[in-house]
Amino acid sequence: MLLSDVENMVRLDLFDPAGTNQRWATSDIDRAIDKAVDRYSEYYPNVAYADMQSETYQRTYPYPTSWNTAYPVQWIERILYPLQVYGSCYPAPASAPVTVTQAGSTTAIGSYQYAVTLITQGGETTPSPSASVVTTSGNQSVQLSSIPVSASLPAQPGTATNTVIGRNIYRTLVGGSIFYLLATLTDNTTTVYNDSQPDSMLSSLPTPPRAPTVNTSGVMCWPPQERPFSEFSNLFDSTASLAASGNLGPQGISGSAAGPTGTQAPTFTLQVPASALPQDKTLLMRVFYATKHQLDSNGSTIPELHRDIVVLGACAYAMEAYQVPTNDNFDLQDGSLHDRLDDTKIPLAWSSAAQNRMQQFFKRLQELRQQRDYAFASYVQWGNVPRYWDRL
Repeated sequence: MLLSDVENMVRLDLFDPAGTNQRWATSDIDRAIDKAVDRYSEYYPNVAYADMQSETYQRTYPYPTSWNTAYPVQWIERILYPLQVYGSCYPAPASAPVTVTQAGSTTAIGSYQYAVTLITQGGETTPSPSASVVTTSGNQSVQLSSIPVSASLPAQPGTATNTVIGRNIYRTLVGGSIFYLLATLTDNTTTVYNDSQPDSMLSSLPTPPRAPTVNTSGVMCWPPQERPFSEFSNLFDSTASLAASGNLGPQGISGSAAGPTGTQAPTFTLQVPASALPQDKTLLMRVFYATKHQLDSNGSTIPELHRDIVVLGACAYAMEAYQVPTNDNFDLQDGSLHDRLDDTKIPLAWSSAAQNRMQQFFKRLQELRQQRDYAFASYVQWGNVPRYWDRL
């Protein structure tokens, strides 16, 4: 579903076909759609997650970085901490692959860098040291050899054995420094790979996969440990309490505009006892956060099932903004010399139609909120779900 698809649906529902007599410009329709998506996202947000590395004896952390800078974090849904069993992560590969140019013409001419990560059932390690290579005219293909492999870690107490199930190879664009996913090796034995992918294949996606910055290769904790937290703690807690509970800056700085967790950057504070605070930087927390839904020329995060709800809301907002009478609800006068059409009822009819659409829109949003609350309750209880639900 693209923005253009929703634009066409809104025009169809408003009986506003293409041509010189269109009531709404495309910019007006887009503004109405944006309002509808805003309100829809308040009731049924796009929920994503970010894995964050713990800091020693720290409770207060900045908001996670959103999956897309155009859709900032609105609020935090839940936090799992610790995410994985302590000490069960693989270390990143210690060696870089060996890179040699060979005959070819598909990659660009210039400098490239390569790195490798290990994939486990729980996640992925951080990248290995990088290997550099310079391609020249006619030698625009690269062979990677000695790709690092890893043996299984011993079983952790009370958990299954953690094994490597694959490896990811990352590569920069020519002359670049950001590592993008090049290929996935679905085994722990292959040591050779030939790269002939052009840069456009790596960066063509709206959000191309990049190399991880935190090590998530450990064994997942089960059952998940959800932690209570407070949002915007830097706005309400004193500097002293933030410093005592752990922070990202020196004591006396956190909680002020000058600090890294100052009021210009929202934070959250884990409500955990001192015994549960991280004693090093190896533990992870998984932060689920809410953002506005994406709806643009690149795609959408709105479920297809909810498409008509957004269209309904956009129609209501478009009609609210366009308070011009139509040719409905005429009253003819008595046929005298200055007879005319009485349009006094027309604005009222338009307003009533817009209000009816808006009421339908909010009714559907309330139903979505009820459904989401039921799903949220079952998610929090981790399987302790009634067999039958009451009707909504």
